[in-house]
Amino acid sequence: MTRTPRKNLKQAISWWWTTRVMGLLRIRFGSTVKRQLAKPHDTIVFKQNAPELAPAKDSGITVILTAYRRAKYLPDQIAALRAQTVPPTEIWVWSNSSEEELIDVSHLADRVVVANSNFLFWGRFAMANLARTRYVAFFDDDVLPQPKWFENCLNTIEAGHDGILGGSGVILPPAGGYSNKNKAGWNGLHSTEVVPVDLVGHAWFMRKDHLKYMWFEQPLHWENGEDIHLSYMALKHGGIKTLVPPHPADDLSVWSCRPDFGKVVGRMNVATSKTKDHRPLRTEIVDHYRADGWQIVSVRQAN
Repeated sequence: MTRTPRKNLKQAISWWWTTRVMGLLRIRFGSTVKRQLAKPHDTIVFKQNAPELAPAKDSGITVILTAYRRAKYLPDQIAALRAQTVPPTEIWVWSNSSEEELIDVSHLADRVVVANSNFLFWGRFAMANLARTRYVAFFDDDVLPQPKWFENCLNTIEAGHDGILGGSGVILPPAGGYSNKNKAGWNGLHSTEVVPVDLVGHAWFMRKDHLKYMWFEQPLHWENGEDIHLSYMALKHGGIKTLVPPHPADDLSVWSCRPDFGKVVGRMNVATSKTKDHRPLRTEIVDHYRADGWQIVSVRQAN
């Protein structure tokens, strides 16, 4: 082994001066000067900091909301969630990067995560893996849950209908491709029974343990289809079905969304469903997964 030559006195002093004295000055005082010279908008300051995460427990609900182009409705969503007959343990907000000014809701939500990238629909599902509760729930930014929605979901599970629960379910056509004409939930069939569907959107409720199946395989496309991917992966790898809890026409209190809010806000131009490649991309995803072995509801019922 080659031995490093010992430094002479001059080299030793130079090394000490460079690494100890100048290093201390550069690191400690240099960063201080930079902070003092930083412009106000270079620093994100929240109105309220979140407390430490609690230990995991076999109960409770963590809600994940998304802030993107309709963040102005977050206070209404959070108020509706706090008013649930079974209130959530915590409410988290995932904020995707957008051209809109960031709205600080740290004083309303329990935790806020701000990204300088647009992770589309996937960021919220990834963040939910950090939840410490038994259940996780997700809401699009055009959904306003009614006061008994969580109670409805828990009653559905306790009645033996465990699965990926959602507020707007789609039953795909047997001939192939994607179509949302056959729907169940707040904006579809208003049933007093639990309805089996192929995928759900707008609002999700599930055991946190079910979420792991979403990451067993890479999605076919990152641009769209997180709802399709979640339902197929849960069914393929876990035998977990996708279901819509009861949405009786005479009791809106158990609905996943207040219909007037969902109809008006959901039809704004920022909605993903209004993009020109929305349906073709989803058709490609559905057909690919069906070729992979996905037995959709209409096929299962026919057999």
